[in-house]
Amino acid sequence: MDRPRLTRESRCLVILAGGVLEQCIENRAEEIAAGRSATEIAPEDVVRAANEFLRERLSDLPYLVEQAIDRYRQQSSKAA
Repeated sequence: MDRPRLTRESRCLVILAGGVLEQCIENRAEEIAAGRSATEIAPEDVVRAANEFLRERLSDLPYLVEQAIDRYRQQSSKAA
């Protein structure tokens, strides 16, 4: 059986959800790098940030994604 195809809006929501996770990890990696007075975020910072997020803040992700989707839908309805 073929997999169902995502609609354009569905694909946008998948990308949006991934972007929320990406931003959380990036923000924490930035904090880690700043904590050691670095001018660049090192790969180790990102790995540490990802591990911390998955261990300590993963339960926040559904709420953060829901907020992002709500904002996306509000902006989409205003644009229409």
